[in-house]
Amino acid sequence: MTHRRHSERAFNLASSNSLEDVVASLFRPPICTSSFFALLAFHKQHPPFDYKKAEGEVRGRITLNGNLLTPELFRRHGGYVAHRCHLLPSLTVRQTLTYAMWLANLNNREARVRQALADLALSQVANRCVNDLTRPEYRRLMLGVQLAKDPMLLLLDEPTWDTDPLNTYLIVSMLWSYATRRGSIVVLTMETPRSDVLPFVSRVTLLCLGAVVYSGPTRSMLDYFTYIGFPCPELENPLMYYLCLSTVDRRSRDRFLESDQQISVLVEKFKVEGLLYMKEAPQISPNLKDTPLGIMHKGLGRGIKPGCFSTLLALYLRSMAATFSFNKCGLGHFSARFLLLPFSVALMSILYSHSTPVQSRIFLQTGGLVFNVLMLFYVTGIATTSLLFPGFRARYYQEKREGLYGGAMFLTAYTLLSLPLSFISTLITISILIPILELDLSTWAHTSGILWSSYIAAEQVTVALLMILENSLTGAITVLYVALLSLGIGSGAIRSLRNLPYWLATVSSALPARYASLALNQLAMDMPIFSNLPYNETVTCPGIPELCRYADGRTYLIERFTREGENISEVLNVELNLLICLAFAVGLIILNSILYLLPLPARVKAKFRE
Repeated sequence: MTHRRHSERAFNLASSNSLEDVVASLFRPPICTSSFFALLAFHKQHPPFDYKKAEGEVRGRITLNGNLLTPELFRRHGGYVAHRCHLLPSLTVRQTLTYAMWLANLNNREARVRQALADLALSQVANRCVNDLTRPEYRRLMLGVQLAKDPMLLLLDEPTWDTDPLNTYLIVSMLWSYATRRGSIVVLTMETPRSDVLPFVSRVTLLCLGAVVYSGPTRSMLDYFTYIGFPCPELENPLMYYLCLSTVDRRSRDRFLESDQQISVLVEKFKVEGLLYMKEAPQISPNLKDTPLGIMHKGLGRGIKPGCFSTLLALYLRSMAATFSFNKCGLGHFSARFLLLPFSVALMSILYSHSTPVQSRIFLQTGGLVFNVLMLFYVTGIATTSLLFPGFRARYYQEKREGLYGGAMFLTAYTLLSLPLSFISTLITISILIPILELDLSTWAHTSGILWSSYIAAEQVTVALLMILENSLTGAITVLYVALLSLGIGSGAIRSLRNLPYWLATVSSALPARYASLALNQLAMDMPIFSNLPYNETVTCPGIPELCRYADGRTYLIERFTREGENISEVLNVELNLLICLAFAVGLIILNSILYLLPLPARVKAKFRE
């Protein structure tokens, strides 16, 4: 896409054999400080040049400035704009570009951001959130995320898809301007190339079913096809005309056979006559000064090389910016993090605000309150994670492909964001329950720790499941079912632990809901106000033994939550149960960190990328 020229070779690509519509294109451009236009089909389930994971056999070698273009080298010196790109919707355009360069560990970020905004005509919307951008503006921002890194090699999959003619022209001209100014190589695919982009195209490759119909300078394309007997009619778009000429016609069997035979002829002619014609064709004027590849770029020795601490800090601050943005999406994040849990518990607490201290109702009401509060913490943790996590997850899978960071780094940053926010939300929620449960400072602290750990456990289980499930609703329903099942078995609210079958009691000992329920019920009922309560408004205790069963709250707890032969002091131990709940939460965080380090099948990762 630029007019500069160099004598060495940039790429030596050989054909690939693949399944269905998966094609790896072949092109032979000269390496230069130039960029070229090519119709290049990528495997939509794999990153560029990821030969080991691609289905089918791939042969050949690609060199960049004499260096074998490995996936690692491409990640450091290249950029890839996929057909679809998931950006965090609550960030502004400026923030999106800033954090993209921060993750790439690039210097002079402010200057680079200003330059990218100016080059892509986004300066007027720099402070607008991504969710409010028009489709063409979003497309240009996708380009800007990669252009801001100043890549030596930029690959784009349909960058003008679903854009109007004016914005198509604008995007292609911006890419040409960038390539000319920076001395980069730009490769992009276009399904329906327009005639007005022809001046920006220096090289073109036409493909059909993996075979090369033409590959060479754009200015030689018309002469070549005229030379082999396929001249372009007047007033026709040459790019579109020859692309249609290279397309199989499937409207009927006869048309299919005819077009297939014609394409075979074109392919054979290019193999036999194409290279010979290119050698004899007029060369680009040599009056332009040769420039080594990437003279404006960093050298191949460094490139994009993110630092560990810098990346973690960037991810954390980006997540905070997405949560506290003053726009519609940011307010949604803030409400889900801070207000959803207190609001839910406040509504539920209305039902328990007028309970009377009598044995016939108080124990069941308090047990029901504990069960419902614990259930709301599980449900809110699941709902908040299923609403907010998928956006971060989609961005993670795309940035992981670029080699910016790994799964453990992503999960650490997300956990550092979630822990303090969920802790603050828990403190607010417990404050609502203080008048109902009459909690003192120590009881309030223990209750907060237990419910916070329950929230974290629900969140981490949801995060683990959403690693492989694309549909967040499916993941939320699955985790919710498991959470309610564990509550029904281990909480002792639906059926007392004393009367559980032995095998079910053994299963409940592995559930965090059991220990959370034990500790919360003890904190709520093992209090002086539960001693010597009347049976109801007319029957006082002690009195009828069948009615006055519980002299105090501890008697009820022993009957409901302990089994014969168990050590009561170990079962009804708030500190021990609190530590077990926290251990479950920490263990799930560590387990998720390990899970996100494991390699996933390419088809799983492709769901979140494309």
